[in-house]
Amino acid sequence: MSDPTLIPPEKDKTPPSYGTEPARHVTFAELPPDVTLKPEGFALKRHIFVGSVTIMVLASFITFFMPLFNGLLGGVLGGYHAGRMKRALGAAAVCSVMVPAMIGFLAYMSQQPELFFLMGLTFWEWLGAHILGTFLGAVTGAIARPKVTERDLYSHA
Repeated sequence: MSDPTLIPPEKDKTPPSYGTEPARHVTFAELPPDVTLKPEGFALKRHIFVGSVTIMVLASFITFFMPLFNGLLGGVLGGYHAGRMKRALGAAAVCSVMVPAMIGFLAYMSQQPELFFLMGLTFWEWLGAHILGTFLGAVTGAIARPKVTERDLYSHA
């Protein structure tokens, strides 16, 4: 068995070099208003908006073969997630550009002369149905979201 060596109590607390240093004085000052700290890594300021756009784009792109329903479904889901009309309409505007751009890009990469998978519609007819459905769905989803605040809590009682 090994015999543990005992350390005197005054030596195990602080090293001798720290014991002889003078006391440090720290003062805190406020930063000027135009100076900010740099955040560590990547920080999203509008995570609700980005989530709403992602939900709208995914739902609309997955159901692209149903011309009006794809926009309605994506708009309702994303508008409900957005919660406010302004965010829902902004997300619908982004979705109205992204989904047709993705489908147009995929059609261009397939080198087909026409998009025959859009249920007999031309691309422009499908685009109009998609945009109309997306905005109607976004408005519906934003309206369907309950807004529970202290002022609105007793208005219907």
